Amino acid sequence: MKIFPEKDYSIELNKDSSLAISELKNRTLSKEQFVTNWNNQSFIGKVETNEFKIKLSKKLIGEFCVLNGKLENGKGTLKIRTSRIIKIIFIAIVLFAISGIITAIFRTDLELIFHLVMTIFFMRFIFIELGFRLVSKMGMNKLTEIIGIDKLTKTLCNDR
Repeated sequence: MKIFPEKDYSIELNKDSSLAISELKNRTLSKEQFVTNWNNQSFIGKVETNEFKIKLSKKLIGEFCVLNGKLENGKGTLKIRTSRIIKIIFIAIVLFAISGIITAIFRTDLELIFHLVMTIFFMRFIFIELGFRLVSKMGMNKLTEIIGIDKLTKTLCNDR
């Protein structure tokens, strides 16, 4: 099991890849632009000639996962990963919990150790997993609507 969830897909489009990329460009706000209302666009990120790296434009939930894709000849690949900011926040919380566990070991406070370990498990299995599943589903639905995904096949992730 991986610490941070991820999904890999093989996709087939119901239209040409260049049309799908141009439509995605129209619905994606560039990361470099400063805009006060991000909700006018579906995604924020970078869209190139046949590749994209985007996230949802919603302020809080958009930071949860990143969609990386490559489209060629009506087919493509899509990788959904946990975003870097969520990883950093989770690691910071885990480090605080581990320092608390070490302190509790020196004080022989078993109840505090239990609470800190449960905090780590709660953050990983409830907050990150559930959040990733919901946000990645929302992102996939919007992406399917925009670029016209006809067939979506989940591929197995290689363990690193």
